[in-house]
Amino acid sequence: MKLKKLAFTLVGIAMSCSFLAGNSFAAETWAACTPAQIGPKGSIVRLQVTGCNVDPSAGKNGWVTLSTTGTDQMMATILTAMSLTKPIALAFDGTKDAEGYNYATSIVFNNL
Repeated sequence: MKLKKLAFTLVGIAMSCSFLAGNSFAAETWAACTPAQIGPKGSIVRLQVTGCNVDPSAGKNGWVTLSTTGTDQMMATILTAMSLTKPIALAFDGTKDAEGYNYATSIVFNNL
């Protein structure tokens, strides 16, 4: 009987841990947008996008902050898209900077 209780307890703990871990990761949302402006603001880089199918800016007039990981690569992708007047795909997961702007976690050049 003790072994059965222990097994049920361990299964319950494992299920609880997997449930809590599954809810702690935010899902990324992708938006197809046209890059309008990009530039530094202190130690961060902000991007303004227009014509998005999903609003990545959380009501901040189209502005998002580029993630601090891979900023140079994202800027290169954005500037290439801007020079060719092509759209980009922008990923964000709802994390925000200190001023409330969503972080863009990934940028993909859409060569249509």
